[in-house]
Amino acid sequence: MGERFEDYVASLLVDLGYSILGSRVKIESGGVEVGEVDLLVSDAAGTKYAVEVKAGKIDVSGVRQAYVNSVVLGVKPMIVARGFSNDSASQLASELGVKVINLAESVVMGIDELRLAIMDSLYQFTMELMEPVKVAMQGNIHPDIINALVECSDVDCICHKLQTDDCNKLMASIRQAFNVKDASLRKLRLLALIYKLFISAGGK
Repeated sequence: MGERFEDYVASLLVDLGYSILGSRVKIESGGVEVGEVDLLVSDAAGTKYAVEVKAGKIDVSGVRQAYVNSVVLGVKPMIVARGFSNDSASQLASELGVKVINLAESVVMGIDELRLAIMDSLYQFTMELMEPVKVAMQGNIHPDIINALVECSDVDCICHKLQTDDCNKLMASIRQAFNVKDASLRKLRLLALIYKLFISAGGK
C-alpha cells in the first residue's frame, strides 16, 4: 500500500475520532519480525486497533491476516477498505470481530484525494513491472526473445519467430527469465517492451 494513501486514511481516521499511535508498525513473534500493520490507532475510550489499509476490496485472506496481526500485537483488528470482495469475507469479519470501515460509505473522495490514490496505484503497478525487468536484464535474456514478445500477440507467433515446436517449454523459460511464474502473455509482452525501451535508452 502506498504511503500517500495510508496518510489519507490516517487523516480520515482522525476525522472519525481516532488517534494515530504509529504507522508501519512492526510485528514480532519470539523476537523475530513476522510482518507489519499499516497503522496503530486508538479510539476515544483508549481501545487500540491494528489497522490494515486496502485501496480495493477486502477478501477472506485479508480478513484473516488482519485478525492474526491484531492477536500478535494484543490489540483489536480493524480494516479500512472499499467493502468486501464477497459475502464470505463479510461473514468472517463478523465472526472474528474485525471492525471494518468502508471507504465507499465513509467518504466521497475529492479531486486531490482521488489523484493521490490513482498515483499510488500507478506507482505500485510500475514497481511490480520494474523488478522482473531488472531480473531479466541481469540475466541477459536473448534479444530475439524480447523482439518476438514485442512483435507477436499470441504464443504461436512467438514460437514461430523463435523456431521452436515446444511452446510450453519456451514460455516457461521466458517466465523464468523474468522471474514471474504465473504471468500472462499480456504481462510478458509489457515486460518485454519495457526491457527493450531500457536497452534502447542505454545504447544511446
